[in-house]
Amino acid sequence: MPISPIGTSTKQAGFTLIELILVVGLLAMLSLLSLPLMMDRGDSAERRSLRRVAGVVKQLYNEATLTRDEHLLTFDLDRNQLSAYRLRQKNGSIEKEVFGRKTVLTPLNLQQVEVDGKGSFRSGQVSVRIFPLGWMEQTRVALVAEDGRTTQIDFSPLTGSTKIDDGRQAL
Repeated sequence: MPISPIGTSTKQAGFTLIELILVVGLLAMLSLLSLPLMMDRGDSAERRSLRRVAGVVKQLYNEATLTRDEHLLTFDLDRNQLSAYRLRQKNGSIEKEVFGRKTVLTPLNLQQVEVDGKGSFRSGQVSVRIFPLGWMEQTRVALVAEDGRTTQIDFSPLTGSTKIDDGRQAL
């Protein structure tokens, strides 16, 4: 039985050609499946704006319920932005303090805000009240994209959730 000198090995190590082909094939299939998720589609900025509005509404609703402070969601139709405020009672008066930062809605444009009991607005500022007991005013917001498509957002008064209807799949 031959004995190998110290430092050399008689065993062959490595991958077979079939194993390498299988690994490369699996990596190719995974990259093909994940490629659409990583591609920047043209409407991603619009969908991000819609999700941002839904997130602000839900955050204000939850914050109002937890802190027992009334909150305001203000749509500025002329500046195309959304602002959030907390209303606090101090020394017998109500103070309006900024809650978070202003949200600019571009590439979408605010077209109309409709609040039940207040009416429908196409310009100026419209405030929606979010009450501490887990209720907000029923609101519908219409936004227009640069290509003319209209998207409507409905706010649920009892849950603070949003329903976004952009004529495609739900967000």
